[in-house]
Amino acid sequence: MTLKITKIGLLFLVWSFAQIAYAQQPNNHWDAGKIKGERFIPYSSYNGFPFLTEDWNLGKIEFTNGEIADSLSLRYSSYKDELIYYNRDIWTMITIDKASINRFTFTDIDGRTRTFIKQYFDNFAKSYRFFEVLSSGEISLLAYLKVILNTTSAYHDDNGNLRNMAYDHSYQFYFYAPENGYTLVRMNLASLLSKFDKTEQKPIKKLLRKNKIRIQDQYSFIQAWKAIEKEGYKIIF
Repeated sequence: MTLKITKIGLLFLVWSFAQIAYAQQPNNHWDAGKIKGERFIPYSSYNGFPFLTEDWNLGKIEFTNGEIADSLSLRYSSYKDELIYYNRDIWTMITIDKASINRFTFTDIDGRTRTFIKQYFDNFAKSYRFFEVLSSGEISLLAYLKVILNTTSAYHDDNGNLRNMAYDHSYQFYFYAPENGYTLVRMNLASLLSKFDKTEQKPIKKLLRKNKIRIQDQYSFIQAWKAIEKEGYKIIF
């Protein structure tokens, strides 16, 4: 009887060591419930910032199969156009499979709810992209908040390493309608007016003056567009 118990004990120990060894093997694939993806590999360290926000933000994901995952720590990578999930229980960062995402939202440090949708971009460099929805309606105002890696003058990073690359903003803004596609717009009055018939540009400027709207940044541009849209003016794609 004692010998039998000893053998069982030895078999259990062998099985336990095998499980530990297996668990220690590198495995980049992540498949836990609704969230599927790969373990996040940190980007190279350069001047600038590859993410949209410095902090992890509490957010929600709507997947293409209709399922929803809520109360997640999320961060959008402007550099790779990908969504990163931080599982605080196991201290693991996951790059979520882009094909599985329909849209996501998060609340930023200023308390604003920011909404992103995945859409196919068919102008140039055709691909599925995440766009922030700045204004939705018959015609939506979307932002592709891209960060690119540019060559710069040589400098030393915080660790004393010589570098000559930096992360730079290359944000792009579009008006979008399903039947017309995308049209690029810059965040200034001249670019906004160019999207309308010449006969409508003077009345639009008058409308903006009446509403005391002066376009100086992204937020005042959104305010101007909403005032124009409310009056029924139509963009020329």
